[in-house]
Amino acid sequence: MSRSEMCAVGTLLAVLAVISSLRWVLPFDEGVFRWIQFHRSCSWIAASRGIDVLVRAGLAVLVGFALMCGGRRDPTRLARLGLVFVGGLAIVELLKTAVERLRPNSLPGPVSGNSFPSGHTTGAAMTAALAALLLREAIRRPEMRWAVYVTAAGLVLLQGVGRLLSGSHWLSDVVASVLLGFAWALGARALQRLPRHVTGTMLALGVVAFVVFDDLPATRFELPSALDESRPALVAVEFGTPQARSFVGDGWQDGPAEPVGPVSWATSADVSATLRLISDGEGILKIALRPATDAENRRVCSRMVVTVNGWRAPEICLVRGWREYHLEPPAGTLHAGDNRVRFQIAAEVPTSPEEPGVGLAAFRYIRLYPRA
Repeated sequence: MSRSEMCAVGTLLAVLAVISSLRWVLPFDEGVFRWIQFHRSCSWIAASRGIDVLVRAGLAVLVGFALMCGGRRDPTRLARLGLVFVGGLAIVELLKTAVERLRPNSLPGPVSGNSFPSGHTTGAAMTAALAALLLREAIRRPEMRWAVYVTAAGLVLLQGVGRLLSGSHWLSDVVASVLLGFAWALGARALQRLPRHVTGTMLALGVVAFVVFDDLPATRFELPSALDESRPALVAVEFGTPQARSFVGDGWQDGPAEPVGPVSWATSADVSATLRLISDGEGILKIALRPATDAENRRVCSRMVVTVNGWRAPEICLVRGWREYHLEPPAGTLHAGDNRVRFQIAAEVPTSPEEPGVGLAAFRYIRLYPRA
């Protein structure tokens, strides 16, 4: 076994370790999720959309440089590396079909858009590793090699950060995907030594597995995410329902039901709802909402400050589409009886309260869960 293959085995074991420890890793995922929630800005969100383009351009330059430095001299090897990359993409597609995990930009319920692994991050890691393998033999000067390694690692890191900022993946997804991409790029060469009938059998089994996982959702594997919640809520306001009307103040208007269920629109920039607790308690508030869009259904910059009984959470920059936002009021904030949750919303979109379902933001629920 070559040194590269030994590294591939170690990296693959690290991927399995991340997957097997997800129950204990969830607090880290939740912490990064909340940090991004409170620190992103409208300009930050706009800038993060260009990360994919920047990474792809950088990887294209890296691959082009690898070809110029000797990759074209061995077309057979280049073709083999191309097959390795295509095979890696197939593995990623199989895993994304076989594994169900809620993305950070999902809502609890039916899984939409599986989170593990990150195709963008795995692809970037494979491309960077394959380009580095080509350049390792073509470049003799150590400082030049290290410059290539640092550039490749930087592009992969940037891709992972972009997936976190967009809310497409959890930190554990990104870490495991980087390791998976490197493991495949380093270890796939070992498959070339296998007999053809073994390789063909593995390929056939992969195709069959993809069809089974795609057509039979019950056969898929489920991985936990920070959005999963099996515990009952201590108290909840389910907007858009008759029961919720006695728990909301002025400035609310029930709107047409959306795919996530009944909703209420905040037609005022300052609205509130009441959480009625039977006894003193503390926990995590989970709020599902989506901000309004403009007349062309484009995202507008929306910001919101949530206050619970006078405790003020950091300002949140709302992201387009339905999302869950997590708040953790400090101990002593919530008490038995009525607790006022106030929402102050600033959005660059005019409101039209006369039109049904039009306002600053649509709310699906506020739920208070006990701390883990």
